[in-house]
Amino acid sequence: MLFGSSLSANTSGAKADPKGDEWVTAFRQKERSMSSTIYNKDKEPMKFFNGFSFGASAGAGWFQGDLADYDHFAPVDNFSTYYRFAWRVYAEREIKWGLKAKIQFEQGTLGGGRVVGEQSPKVNFESEYSTLSLLAVADIWGELFRKNKEEPSKIYLNAEVGVGVTFFRAYTTWTGEDERVRDFIGFDVTDINPPTQRYTLLGRTSPAVALNVPVGFTFGYRLNYKTDVTLNYTLNNVFSDELDAWSRDWSAQSDKYSYVGIGLRYNFNREPEDYPKKKKKKKADKQDGEKDRKWKLFGSSKEDVKPNDVKLDGPIESRKGNKVDPAQEDSSLDEVRRKMFELQLQLFEMQYLLGGGKSNEQ
Repeated sequence: MLFGSSLSANTSGAKADPKGDEWVTAFRQKERSMSSTIYNKDKEPMKFFNGFSFGASAGAGWFQGDLADYDHFAPVDNFSTYYRFAWRVYAEREIKWGLKAKIQFEQGTLGGGRVVGEQSPKVNFESEYSTLSLLAVADIWGELFRKNKEEPSKIYLNAEVGVGVTFFRAYTTWTGEDERVRDFIGFDVTDINPPTQRYTLLGRTSPAVALNVPVGFTFGYRLNYKTDVTLNYTLNNVFSDELDAWSRDWSAQSDKYSYVGIGLRYNFNREPEDYPKKKKKKKADKQDGEKDRKWKLFGSSKEDVKPNDVKLDGPIESRKGNKVDPAQEDSSLDEVRRKMFELQLQLFEMQYLLGGGKSNEQ
């Protein structure tokens, strides 16, 4: 009765498993409570969290617009001038047919500048932005390179395209002794009509807002069944010519900026079965290896050594039950016995070597 009451107390609140032991059921429920898999009141995984993941990354952003003095990639010899810190967080969920939906928030700064005319000094700009976007995601690696799409893979390559909004502030300065502000977006100044057309920033105001169409990809490697390491690249097409606070009638009416970052992604409601199984290497048994080494001492492999097929017309003389002739019990017979004994010792030694020394170990 004491054991029964203890068993009942330990498994109270645990639904009995008709196919197994209730102790195992209690252990599994305890294990589930410590897992990131989200269960409902019936101890079943919640379907909403199937294929749901959360991730974050950090990296750099660089500008591609009117005041960029390069085509696509900024020169790395002056890295801190063109490449600025940026970060992002996102939530992603599998939908259907291999497609996923992703909501993403990104924040960072941009900078750089160029000479806008032969007789003008260099114009520098500083910009800060925040982008919120919704993207459609497709695993192109699985569609193009994987034969068995149902089998889990450690590698994936997602193509992403979406729509979002970018909130930004920016200002430009002329290179020189003064370097006061020439143009600005999202800032307040001390004098809105200065005589020298040079402004002094007073504080921030409401940011400018522009439509954004992000296009990019995410390469991922699954560290385990829950966590992935990712590499992201996104080209953000901002439908505004003021991201660098430099807008002219003859310039392009759309600025761009790129983002590249490395991060981690965590996947909910995934189990160890969803992770690719490790390929087990066939390891030769150490004891068998020792045996093979013993056979090599005789100049042949173990598989090549086998008894000869001997066929006799009848039993050998020693099996006919012939008695030893008393006349032969002399020194010659003793010599034969001694040689037989030595031969038996040699056979025993050979058997010991071929057996790998088991007798000595036992």
